[in-house]
Amino acid sequence: MKSLVVYYSRKGSNKFLAQKIAADRGSDIVELKPLGNSLFSIIMSSLFKTPVPLQKISADIASYDSVYVCGPIYMGQLISPLATFIKKNKKTIKSLHFVTCCGGGEAEKDGKFGYNSVFNKVKEIAGPACLSCEAFPIDLIIPDELRGNDEAVMNVRLSSETFSGAIVEKYNQYIQKM
Repeated sequence: MKSLVVYYSRKGSNKFLAQKIAADRGSDIVELKPLGNSLFSIIMSSLFKTPVPLQKISADIASYDSVYVCGPIYMGQLISPLATFIKKNKKTIKSLHFVTCCGGGEAEKDGKFGYNSVFNKVKEIAGPACLSCEAFPIDLIIPDELRGNDEAVMNVRLSSETFSGAIVEKYNQYIQKM
């Protein structure tokens, strides 16, 4: 099966996750690059659910059996670069897998800023093509004494140095499931 990983990342955690998935699945990989990529414009377009113009990508989406869409969640929202990509390509994507490295953990998954509402939005946009959604909460790499500390969550990044312990276990289970 031919697969593609499409990602958006500002701080590097989702880039690391996307590159890891692409390497382990033997997938092609493409970065989504919004035109006018300011954090303010990304946040505002995400909050108001307006599309953002994206640079054209070289991949032919129709030629892939599955597409992994990887990116962050901001303030409990499906961010606009990811939403724009999914909406634009929903009729072409055969099977979609949404993956995020996010700040909200398991305990917050159903809350206002939790990842389940984003998963529901992805499923709503992509329809039956959406086969899976998976979250890799950043608190899986934070020491126990700092869990729940918003500053620690905002400052830690998923990288080869921090990719260990519980997040590796969760990741390996995800890859085996796929």
